[in-house]
Amino acid sequence: MSTGEIEAGEARISEPPSTLKEFLSYMGPAWVFTASQIGGGEVLSVPLGGAYLGMEGIWLIPLITFTKIFGQYYLVRYGVMTGDTFLDALYEKGWWLKWIFYYVFLGGIIYAIGLSGHLGETAGAFNHLVPAIPTNVWMIGTVLAGLGIVGLRSYGLIEKIATSLLWIFLVLIAFVSLSTVDVWGPNLASGLVPSIPGRVEGLGVGGMAFILTMFGWIGAGFGPTVSYVWFAKDKVMGMFEPLDKGYDIDKYDLSDEEIHRLKGWGDIVLWQNLLSSAILATFSFFMWTAAAATLHVEGIQPSGFTVIPEMANIFTTQFGEWSATLFLLTTVAALFSTLIGPLYGMSRLWEDAFALHGVFDNYNITRDTTFRLTIVLFSAIPLALNLFIEAPLILFALSGALFAPVIGLMYLAVMYMSFEIDIDSLSPVRTWAVALAIFAGVVMIVSGVWEARSSLQTIQTLLGL
Repeated sequence: MSTGEIEAGEARISEPPSTLKEFLSYMGPAWVFTASQIGGGEVLSVPLGGAYLGMEGIWLIPLITFTKIFGQYYLVRYGVMTGDTFLDALYEKGWWLKWIFYYVFLGGIIYAIGLSGHLGETAGAFNHLVPAIPTNVWMIGTVLAGLGIVGLRSYGLIEKIATSLLWIFLVLIAFVSLSTVDVWGPNLASGLVPSIPGRVEGLGVGGMAFILTMFGWIGAGFGPTVSYVWFAKDKVMGMFEPLDKGYDIDKYDLSDEEIHRLKGWGDIVLWQNLLSSAILATFSFFMWTAAAATLHVEGIQPSGFTVIPEMANIFTTQFGEWSATLFLLTTVAALFSTLIGPLYGMSRLWEDAFALHGVFDNYNITRDTTFRLTIVLFSAIPLALNLFIEAPLILFALSGALFAPVIGLMYLAVMYMSFEIDIDSLSPVRTWAVALAIFAGVVMIVSGVWEARSSLQTIQTLLGL
């Protein structure tokens, strides 16, 4: 079927969820994003903050999570309102915006470099559980498992796995944090007062540089943010629904009722992102306080592959061997969700980018083949880096530094494009949300430029250049 006319008795755009149960049935994209982010910046960077600083600097968590989320909200909202992903829309613009398309596209490779941090920590935790098997073997096994799951090209499977892993890890880290509240509780009030934190050697930064680094690592990151848009597309929300059904439809072909329904879907995306942000903030708070109550008290300052195992060792002394084993198992689960979620989303991005360039029309290659070749590439890069350069956090920091600016550019570009939707009721209407999205975009550009310099210097030192 390919028509812009509404068939009798058939709605091209469904009513948005009106009950809590219906709303939760559409939370899948947000769950996958949240699971991907928790296994990324939060697991690797937040414990370092708690370990080195104690409760100092914990005020950054609510500030960052509840500002960055609005830039991401508008990225997803744009697709739901128009049926075009922001990448497709950028490609159709003039070169003053189109270059961001190629920046995002190449970001797949740089993000794959950052995945070395997730892969290294996952394998390190596995090795701590079963020392008889070398870390390198665990890395290879983890990559093969990820390829096996993502290669099925099933968004539904990714959603189920990521959601399950997310909630298991959240429950555990909440238990650990609340069990140590007598240690960190007395310092909570002072930690929530804005101040310039001290130096965190595990990240090689301190002061304002630490704040900017946290802006790049906590909350919406490059891979999960970009992937979220494709999760919403595969969930066929809003304008993605009629296109998925085969209708040739655009924004000028909408009835008043369909416009009203699209506005409702835009609100659903907002609530998705707010709930996701609340979960990220809660998890980050628990992770920071758990590290502050254990690692910081013992004077342990982890780095490299040792972040998660060092936390597990402390839990052993605090609660017994069972808690360390449980912590490692759930941490591995969270880190693994970070590997599979963005691996799926970034490969979908590349697949659509090749389609825009006519690859599938002009060459004898299918979308499925391209997708699977891409996930192999994005898996091979972090595996090769970890086998030859044992510096996962440095590579993760370098990746974040190089593409923190593109997150900011995406936020600002999509705000511009959102106001180009010349149906007033579909353009952004919440002034406060627009202001927060623009603020997040500017800060991400500044933080990326700031962090890139120190990360590149660290890489030069590591390589002896």
